[in-house]
Amino acid sequence: MKVMSSMGHISDLPKSRLGVDVEHGFKPDYIRIRGKGPVIKELQKAAKEASVVYLACDPDREGEAIAYSVANEISGPKGKGPEVKRVLFYEITRQGLDRAFQEPGELDMNKVSSHRGRRVLDRLVGYLVSPVLWRIVRVGLSAGRVQTVALRMVVEREREIQAFKPEEFWTIKAVFRTGAGAEFEAQLARVSGKKPSLASKAEADAVEKGCGAAEFRVSSVKQRVRRRSPLPPFTTATLQQDAAQRLGLTARRTMRLAQQLFEGVELKEEVAGLITYPRTDSVRVADTFLADTREFIGGTMEPEFLPDEPRRYKDKKGAQGAHEAIRPTRADRTPESVKEYLNRDQFRFYDLVYRRFLASQMADARYGVTEVTVSGGDYDFSAEAVRCAFPGFERVYGDKDKETALPELAQDEPVALKELLPEQKFTQPPPRYTEATLIKKLESNGIGRPSTYAAIVSTLFDRHYVERKERKLAPTELGIVVNDVLVPRFANVFETGFTREMEQELDMVEEGKEKWQEVVDRFYKPLKEDLDQVESNAAEIKQGLRKELDERCPECGKPLAERWGRFGKFVACSDYPECKYVKKDPVKLLEEKCPECGRPLVERKSRFGMFRACSGYPECKYVKKEPRQEMKVGDKCPQCGKPLVEKRGRFGTFVACPGYPECRFMVRGAKPEPKVLDEKCPECGKNLVERQGRFGPFVACSGYPKCRYIKKDKTQKKGPRGRGTKGSRGKAGD
Repeated sequence: MKVMSSMGHISDLPKSRLGVDVEHGFKPDYIRIRGKGPVIKELQKAAKEASVVYLACDPDREGEAIAYSVANEISGPKGKGPEVKRVLFYEITRQGLDRAFQEPGELDMNKVSSHRGRRVLDRLVGYLVSPVLWRIVRVGLSAGRVQTVALRMVVEREREIQAFKPEEFWTIKAVFRTGAGAEFEAQLARVSGKKPSLASKAEADAVEKGCGAAEFRVSSVKQRVRRRSPLPPFTTATLQQDAAQRLGLTARRTMRLAQQLFEGVELKEEVAGLITYPRTDSVRVADTFLADTREFIGGTMEPEFLPDEPRRYKDKKGAQGAHEAIRPTRADRTPESVKEYLNRDQFRFYDLVYRRFLASQMADARYGVTEVTVSGGDYDFSAEAVRCAFPGFERVYGDKDKETALPELAQDEPVALKELLPEQKFTQPPPRYTEATLIKKLESNGIGRPSTYAAIVSTLFDRHYVERKERKLAPTELGIVVNDVLVPRFANVFETGFTREMEQELDMVEEGKEKWQEVVDRFYKPLKEDLDQVESNAAEIKQGLRKELDERCPECGKPLAERWGRFGKFVACSDYPECKYVKKDPVKLLEEKCPECGRPLVERKSRFGMFRACSGYPECKYVKKEPRQEMKVGDKCPQCGKPLVEKRGRFGTFVACPGYPECRFMVRGAKPEPKVLDEKCPECGKNLVERQGRFGPFVACSGYPKCRYIKKDKTQKKGPRGRGTKGSRGKAGD
């Protein structure tokens, strides 16, 4: 058997145009992705030599779409290619692979249709609504069917915080002393039989005065057992939430680690996947694995840690349930047993997944709770003692309840009031979203799907619509402007309920209950109406974004105004185009002098960043050339401290931080040191070196640029123009 990879999608809608025939049933125009020509040719060549081709892409809509496009490419012009079968891997283990090949299936065209509908919907929004932002705000912005709804949530939460008015309230604790001299605290619970609502110091003082005249006794002592049940195993959304809260990982980093552990890790005797497929919204677990897990718990822990029956959790309404929950592939493969084969983040991540799943099949935790009520006059105070009676699942996962103690108390026992502790407090605004809570909000509203949560949040950062403030998500000024332009004018499209309904209808397409063209048509009609309305009012909308300032134009005397342009926000005359004055930020004069005219240099900002130039511009156009930053592989990244690594891009190799996308530091112009060879240059006698070029490695003289000798590869095949294949150009679409 020969295993080959398509390296992801091989076909997609064209980037240069809409690629959707709106007038003829929204027919998409799929083309080969640029650069995938060689991959497709290799797949076609291998398929011609095979009798059966097994397509083993991910078991979701995205994977089914990739499998479908590969099947089309290898089937030949008349569909006379090899037999094609679909296999689904939910875990990369020997058992998982054997199970998949024992039960091969066919391509699921309903999943393909669902993916196609989603892709067309996203393309219509991206390519029809984004240009609205270009005309009104600035070029380079984007709108998204789900992305904009997520941005709307962040902006609306920020406005709730800004509009919030704190309200005063008071709480009162009391310190009581028993006849034996023991002291304990209790919280005011009721005033005249009702829950207290103290809104001012005067009301708190009235309670304090009333308590001072009362005699207190223990009116009740109750004993009960509090049980805590374990949480279900992870879904994609809950995994991202817990990884953020417990490990501090971004959603994108979480999914990267999950994919690594799913695809497989090299262990001592085999390469095996450590977790099951990580894109799922189901908490279902196979019965056979439940049995293995119970056997492991029973063999490694005391009998009371194993419940009488396996725990089975119910999926939320609307969950697809096609895949199991995220779990380890073997119950006996503990985190400690594989720690030496994992890096730090992989180990912490696997430990989280393993413990959460193991805990989900363990017994409840039990706490003994003593509830005491102390009464006097119109006032009742309550206190609680908590003691862990049995840790249960909390032995491996979860935050234990804080244990508290009370002295021995009996009903009707008199106690003395030692002191009252009133405390002034204020109501708090709703908190900003974190990545975890935003994903939870999207999930609870049925927006997006497990495979898209991380991408949605990452896009908001990439577009500079949101930023992190104290590890919370806050909208940038640009994000607020984009929201205010789109949401009021596309209220139907970017409304939470409408987006949720679209997701549900795409799920129905996958179930074969809807046609994707009809779903897209229902979406497109309100979108087209909104687009037509915005098109006719674009100039007025742009004018409405202008914010006049108190400052006056130095050239015509009219008010200056904030505007949005091609490179962001700027301040200019409100009488544009009659007056074209644009306010420039004050420059900072430096002590360094211009070597050409002697004036001070200044720091200026351009679209490419900060630079130093003469303050006498435009009379003197001197610009100081900064020395190239000398950094190489192994040096510490100046932004995050990680060692720099060699990376490959479309123009060859370069040196950059391995922390992308969280850290995007790159040494511009820096290249890895060439490898010196023992072979001598036939032209000048210096050593040859192996260098990295745009089309791959090559051997040349170390005396470059004085000696430009390049060793020719005799095995290189000739291209269509008599050149080597590395220098030849492929046809469009390759």
